[in-house]
Amino acid sequence: MLSSIKTRIIAFYMAVLFVTLPALGVLLYATLDKIVYNAIDSGLLSKAKALATLIYEDKDETEFNFSDDIMWEYNSPKARTFFQIRRPDGNIIEKSESLGNVELLFQPGDRGTTFKTILLKGSPARLINFYIHNKVEKTENSPAKAGEAKKQGLDLLLQCAQDISLQTAMLRNYKIALFLSIFTVMAISAAGGFVIARRALEPVEKMSETVDKISEANLSERIDIENTPKELRVLASSFNTTFDRLAEAFKRQKQFTADASHELRTPLSVILSQSEITLRKERSGPEYKKALTAVMDAAQIMSAMVSKLLFLARLSAERITLDKEPVALNKIITEAAGLLAPVNNQNNTRINIAPLSSHLLVTGDKTALLQLYINIIDNAIKYGGTERVVDISVRKEDEFLVSEIKDHGIGMHSEELSKIFDRFYRVDKSRSRNSGGMGLGMSICQAIVRQHNGKIEIKSEIGTGTIVSIYLRSVKRTRIRT
Repeated sequence: MLSSIKTRIIAFYMAVLFVTLPALGVLLYATLDKIVYNAIDSGLLSKAKALATLIYEDKDETEFNFSDDIMWEYNSPKARTFFQIRRPDGNIIEKSESLGNVELLFQPGDRGTTFKTILLKGSPARLINFYIHNKVEKTENSPAKAGEAKKQGLDLLLQCAQDISLQTAMLRNYKIALFLSIFTVMAISAAGGFVIARRALEPVEKMSETVDKISEANLSERIDIENTPKELRVLASSFNTTFDRLAEAFKRQKQFTADASHELRTPLSVILSQSEITLRKERSGPEYKKALTAVMDAAQIMSAMVSKLLFLARLSAERITLDKEPVALNKIITEAAGLLAPVNNQNNTRINIAPLSSHLLVTGDKTALLQLYINIIDNAIKYGGTERVVDISVRKEDEFLVSEIKDHGIGMHSEELSKIFDRFYRVDKSRSRNSGGMGLGMSICQAIVRQHNGKIEIKSEIGTGTIVSIYLRSVKRTRIRT
């Protein structure tokens, strides 16, 4: 039920509203109720204290000094204020004319000042019970006894009340208005939340529609970043980048398939043509030998190509387990140059190896690294140009040992550098075919370097030459297995 993001957003939004708005309404109503009743109680207490100052005990009698100026608000039958005075036993000794035949509620017990809401003449009223303790007996009017008083132990209960119909009506109307306001706000907020959630998820739905349109046959679709909300632009950009890589991968895959087919077609054509021509009629021994030699040469080319493709595929898929250990980089480079001595002699190329320390160690597979440097140095020899010189040096850079193999040959254009690691790609195709190259060497070199957590960079200029930099992680000096 709550699997939809939109539903979850709206449900959470409404849950927050249903909790916070009623709680806020209760708080506002309670605050107003307290303010109103505090004001009423404060007024009643003031009235009770004012009346208490006008009550005196004279021996066994109680006297009241109530003037017309004070009693005007209590005398009218329609007045909204009332009072009555009782003895502790509950007997009424005085009350206001506004009460008429009605008595204020009396409950003996607590002698403290208390407030309560009662029903008086069919209307709500607020009542205060105010006890008057230890009233003072009046003295004679003689100057000699002026100021003298005699304390008595008699108590009186002064009750004051006020009609609060208007206040309760106001609170009731406020409660209704508050309830309707909260309900309206919740309804509007719920509708607004639904609209906001719907609009907020529209870009996601559009992105999903765009992604659904992308397939192998249609890799050109992209998400419109300009019309995407700022919060989703990073995601949209990531999608577009992924699609670009996917399109490039499909392009390279198609190119690889076409190139592999083209490369295999030539030796297959040789095999088929030689077989067909040879089988047309009886041949002599030397003729059969010549035909079989051509077939064998073509088969060897195919075998070498398939072997390299399988090795590259397994290396890229990490299906080949490399036996990594600390190896001296100087030994690898020296051995690779030594194995290429016949090629050097044939091309009259000189390899200059800068003095290398035996302390330059890397962790790697000796056989794989040897193949790496053989491929790179072999390319430098083949494309060395007229100078026929290859310079090799090693330097320390952060945690890497950087090997630089530099030739002074034909060089490459900048657009060719981005394709140099593509399978079957050749910079000089005619020269590569004459030298037996298949366009797989640099792809294999890149896969070997990646398996060693390194990187390979190429810089080149037309007519100046090419520098291949191989970055391999260095290790501290340790015991090397020979």
